Amino acid sequence: MKKSHLSILCVSLAFLFASFAQAGENRSTETKHNSAVATVAPLEGRVIDKNTHETLAGVKIIVDGQKVYTDLDGHFVITNVAPRKLQLKASMISYEDQIIEVEPQNMSSVQIQLEQF
Repeated sequence: MKKSHLSILCVSLAFLFASFAQAGENRSTETKHNSAVATVAPLEGRVIDKNTHETLAGVKIIVDGQKVYTDLDGHFVITNVAPRKLQLKASMISYEDQIIEVEPQNMSSVQIQLEQF
């Protein structure tokens, strides 16, 4: 009888430890997944001429080593940017380069005005 109780106790403890291990793995996976989602965001905006207020196509935008160009409507999107204070550089031939500080709360609505030389 003692052997039977000991076997049941061992099986119960093994099951209990396996349950805790599985729960820990699930929490670890959820944390990694949630933190990955929370740590990247798109940076979006538009570039216009400071004097004419016309949109500018082909403006080079650089952030964190990523480079994109504005579309025909002056819009740009840079994906996978950490939501933190960033420096964005906008440049185009015959316009002065513009370096802008972007706060995390403004990452979806950056407005840039370039001025001709």
